[in-house]
Order: sequence, then C-alpha cells, then structure tokens
Amino acid sequence: MSIPVQNLYHLLTYAWDQLKEAEAVAVAAEPADTLLDLLARVLVQGTTHVLKRGLARDYVPETELTGRVRGKLLLSDSIRQQTLPTARAWCSFDELSHDVPINRLLKATLHQLLTAAQLDDKLRREVRALYIRLADVSLISVRDVRVFDQVLLHRHNAHYRLLLSICRLVHEEALLTQETGKYLFSDFTGNEKRMAALFERFVRNFYRLRQQHFSVKAEKLDWHLTPDSSAAKALLPGMQTDVSLTAADRKIIIDCKYYQEALKKHYDKEKLISGHLYQLYAYVQHARCQQATRPVRGMLLYPVTHQPLRLQYQLTGTLASLEVATLDLGQHWTKVEKDLLSLL
Repeated sequence: MSIPVQNLYHLLTYAWDQLKEAEAVAVAAEPADTLLDLLARVLVQGTTHVLKRGLARDYVPETELTGRVRGKLLLSDSIRQQTLPTARAWCSFDELSHDVPINRLLKATLHQLLTAAQLDDKLRREVRALYIRLADVSLISVRDVRVFDQVLLHRHNAHYRLLLSICRLVHEEALLTQETGKYLFSDFTGNEKRMAALFERFVRNFYRLRQQHFSVKAEKLDWHLTPDSSAAKALLPGMQTDVSLTAADRKIIIDCKYYQEALKKHYDKEKLISGHLYQLYAYVQHARCQQATRPVRGMLLYPVTHQPLRLQYQLTGTLASLEVATLDLGQHWTKVEKDLLSLL
C-alpha cells in the first residue's frame, strides 16, 4: 500500500496523540523525502528548538575527591584510600546537569541517524551539528525501547514529548533492521501488524480530537449470554471494539482493518470478507442490548488507495445497520480528514 510520506507522519502524530506538538514543529516533506528523512527533519527542527529554549536539566549524583567537604562525606572510602592525610576526601553530592536520561536518548537517536546510510546528505550535516552541541551529554546504547517508558515527562520538559516519540520509533526500527539487515524505514508500511495498530490508534484519536458530538474510546462489550457454569463463562473471549463513538442519540462502532483489499475473490466473484462482517455483526448485536432504543451503526473501515467502497446494510426490523467503507490514504491530507468526518 503506497502512502505518501507526509500522510504517514500525520498518521503517526495522531496515533501518538501529539497533534499540537506536531503543529508547533510544522515540517513539510520535500518531494524526495523518505520517511527517515522527514522524521530526521522534524527531529532537527525540534532539537534546535529545545537547544534555544534550554536543554532539560536535573540533579544527578556525583562523587568527587575534593579538598573541601561538599554534600555527604564518604568517610569509609576516604579512610580506605588514605586521602585524609592529604587534606582531601571523597564526597557525594547532587549536581544540576544536562546529562540526564531524556537528553541521552535524544543524543543516542541523533547518533543512530548519523549511522543511517540512506539519510539525505544535507540532513546528515544538520544532525551532526546538533550532535556536537550535545557534547556534555553521555552517549548511550539503546538495546531495549522500554527504556523510553522510564522517562518522566512533566510541565518543564513536556516539549520533548514529540521528539521522544520519534526517537522511540527510530530505535524500534533500528532494532528491527538489525534482525532483517534492511535499511531504516525501508519497509515501514510493509509491517502489517504495526500498521494495523497505527491505523487503529489514528482513527480513534482523530475522532476524539476532531469532533465533539461523540465520546470516543476503545470499548469492552459484554456478552449478553447466560453461561451454564462458571467454567463456561471463563472461556468466553474478550470483546473489545477498535473505536466506539457514543452519543445520547446514536452509537457507531468502527472496526479498523488494515488490509490491502476490502474484498476477497470467492469462485471468481468478489465478496466482502466474511470473518470481518461476522465480527462486526456480533459487536453491533451486543451493543444494541446496552440501550434498545438507540440506533447502532457498525462500520468496517479499510485504508485503501483505490476501489472506494461505501456499502450499507440495515438489520431487518431493527435500528441497527452495518457499513463497509474505505479511506484513501493516498490523497491530500485535508481530503483524508474530510472523508473521515463524512463517515459519521
């Protein structure tokens, strides 16, 4: 599936729930940009902004052999090393420093970009210049992206939020390409599992941010069944929607399907994918039980760049309906947003 680089970036910023941060670092893709180039461009501009504003600082523990007592005197260490006769002692103290985890991760990502063979030459020079400016920050090796979960963001460093999301994505990709031997982001959209999760989060956050009529969330639905035993109840699988839009007057359940095609060949005839339709039907039937008089629409949403679909099926004798729709992610982004809003 071919998705323009700029549109991929929009998908990411919505999925990360960082639309405002992305608007503050407004960067447009240049015609020859790869996703790597565009992310590097955002990182360059964002890091430049951070440096102008001032790198995040925090108190870090230091140990020093000094001629004056500072902080806590490490008496046992000083005695063991016989420093006291020389009028010096080992002391531990906290010192305000830029060499903190959030800056180390930023520097590690700039270093990772410098090692990317396919990065645009002009961008490489800009990245190197910023890397040099972080000379007083330690260079670390990121072997597990869960290290990003340990960074605490607060009002004094919240402006790092978008940068950290990009840094994490770069390192996730770097760890993946170490296994496959491919270039960074050379096959980003080819990872269907990752793109499916990205598409789902994008749609959910888009509707949460771009309209006010519905409350939006991923919703756990109850099975309206009566099990004959606790064992039977325990074996029921969970039922969770990708996107539930709920209002007093109606409810919409969207099941996001990141598939190349919304139709499948069956005996040389194109048909809807039965498993997807059955799943949506189950969601709608159980959602109807929440409030019998409220209309419920279920929608299968496919991101395709051709063969547009907008199919509707009314459940006979009910206020419920099923729909199948496609969203062209290859068109201009303003049209993508307009089409999404038109589905409501």
